[in-house]
Amino acid sequence: MSKLTAKKVENTTPRNKEYKLHDGEGLFLRIRPSGAKSWLFSFSLPGNRQLIRMTLGSADRISLKEARDLLPALHKLVASGIDPRNARAATQAENTRAVTMQNLFEAWIEFLKLTSNITPLWIKRHEDRWRLHLKKTLGNLFAKDVTRAHLAAALDAMSRKGIKEETRKALTTLNLMLDYGLTRHAIEHNPARMLKPKDFAATAARSRDRALSFTELHTLWNVLDQATEARKGIAKTSILSTITATAIKLLILTGARRGEVAGMRWDEFNLEAGTWTLPSSRTKNRKQHVIYLGELALILIEALRPLTGNTAFVFDTGRDTGHIHTDTLTAAINRLKKSAPLDKLKSFTIHDLRRSAATAWGEHLKVKPHVIEQMLNHQPLNKLIAIYQRATYAEEQKAAWLAWGEMVEHQVARAPGNVAPMRNAVNS
Repeated sequence: MSKLTAKKVENTTPRNKEYKLHDGEGLFLRIRPSGAKSWLFSFSLPGNRQLIRMTLGSADRISLKEARDLLPALHKLVASGIDPRNARAATQAENTRAVTMQNLFEAWIEFLKLTSNITPLWIKRHEDRWRLHLKKTLGNLFAKDVTRAHLAAALDAMSRKGIKEETRKALTTLNLMLDYGLTRHAIEHNPARMLKPKDFAATAARSRDRALSFTELHTLWNVLDQATEARKGIAKTSILSTITATAIKLLILTGARRGEVAGMRWDEFNLEAGTWTLPSSRTKNRKQHVIYLGELALILIEALRPLTGNTAFVFDTGRDTGHIHTDTLTAAINRLKKSAPLDKLKSFTIHDLRRSAATAWGEHLKVKPHVIEQMLNHQPLNKLIAIYQRATYAEEQKAAWLAWGEMVEHQVARAPGNVAPMRNAVNS
């Protein structure tokens, strides 16, 4: 008996009745009168002489070589007394029940939304992280098939972009999501548990105390102005969009968190009263927070109205993503720091702008520490204070923010001189 060849398989023609051609080792090519060709595996289990035929698939989809390659595993099952048809049915059932990483992520997010101690803000950050950095690489993979190599590839890609803090947080997202899948029996183990932030140069940063001086803030402000003037606000490699530059300036003016500024909404402002009210859903401690805006901050915000005034977000990107992402602000600072004159300054991060504002409130405006904590919307560390002390010191906060806005206008946005508290400075 001669073995089949690929050419013979291709040229075999149908007859009035179905017939079969034997290739050896139990492999047959079946040809139906319609011309349809398929592969069969013929076997009998140990202790049972009954001949069984199993369909392997269409010859249009499975080549002769691929059909032969299936034989060793099939013979091994038969030798162990296992019917290959049952093994294949079990595998197909398992694949039917299998979920993709995208399915798993969506199920996990729905679970988080039902968990009372998880804020909408933190859920959104997980969603953004998945959408921007992980979904494209991991989303279509079966969760049960994901390995450390798959996860490492996605995290390495993030690390190469220079967003190391976000890389560290992405590993946390993956760990939590896969732990959820483990408890729901969607996967057998969590491959993320063997990965560490240091593997991607994303070890948690040490506590910092970097606060920029007025001269340094002035240098940064000038760079932001020059970067937007270069191409009329169109973002390119060496410049920034007006939207990005304005967001960074408002970080300095408000001392707010980058996520709070990035997600600014027009309906959060009362420009007549000069206030920006952050709803509890957008703050870290789930407490509504009011920030008072000085004249310079109001001018910067109003200047964006022709660009984004018809959208929900002050820093709208014009894309489906909605508002500007926090990573955009981080990346902008990291890029600008590499060029003169910022490359001469001691290294700083986007979060250091918040620290710089808070430091100046105390050092130059003499704002009391408890008022600064309210301005930063920090949760009191002392539980008794958190329970019984409900004062917000609204008037003191307002005076401090207005004084800070005036100080930034004179000492940062313009040429810095001798630092002195402005007329609205808080001295009580």
